[in-house]
Amino acid sequence: MITLTGSSTRTIAGYVVTLLEYPRYLIARDVDFTHCHLHGVYNEDDEVCARCDFGAACQWLNRNRDEPTVDTPLPNLVDALKSATEYVRRHRGTGDLHGRDCDCDTCQWLDDASNFLRSHRHRA
Repeated sequence: MITLTGSSTRTIAGYVVTLLEYPRYLIARDVDFTHCHLHGVYNEDDEVCARCDFGAACQWLNRNRDEPTVDTPLPNLVDALKSATEYVRRHRGTGDLHGRDCDCDTCQWLDDASNFLRSHRHRA
């Protein structure tokens, strides 16, 4: 698989690292920290964070702020991928735009990520 940075992956961890590139881009693009009193640093004890529209995305970005490497433990990568898949699925939208045969970047990524998670659920 060729990554956004042009390198190829040959390990399971490398593949998951590659899969995590798209949601990181998508979430970072969608979250607006302009009016955040914590400047995008999620705090689970903060009442504003608990009510914020970007709470789940901000929390994911903070947990996964640094790009993972192939040395990151596979269970950590899989957990990040599960969370990202849930977020992307929730925010993709529904209806006629994303039918079963949709080939937009988001639907393609969801297919790839879901297939990986389904095929590796017994290993993680």
